[in-house]
Amino acid sequence: MIDVKFADYGQSRDINATDGELAIFKMLLEMTEADLKPDRKSDSYLTAMLGEWDLARFKYTDRAKWIMFPCVESGSRKHRIQSPSDVAAFGDLMEQSIGIINKYK
Repeated sequence: MIDVKFADYGQSRDINATDGELAIFKMLLEMTEADLKPDRKSDSYLTAMLGEWDLARFKYTDRAKWIMFPCVESGSRKHRIQSPSDVAAFGDLMEQSIGIINKYK
């Protein structure tokens, strides 16, 4: 008999967000005025979901502070930030991401 184990990759987990991650999510909500939902598909970051799409992935802890926009940037380009308010500087990437999501949803 073969023992099959499935990985947890891509499955939703408990949100368990840091205060900084919650502040980033709130800023994304305000900037987009979209129906975003927080999701933790990975232990490594929090995701702002627009429908079934990852609009932004971000992490804000003592050791790591970054945001990325997987719809418009290839690879895993992490934009380093110093505070949650730095997210406001990425409005153009967010708009491009929303455009792609709306085109293909």
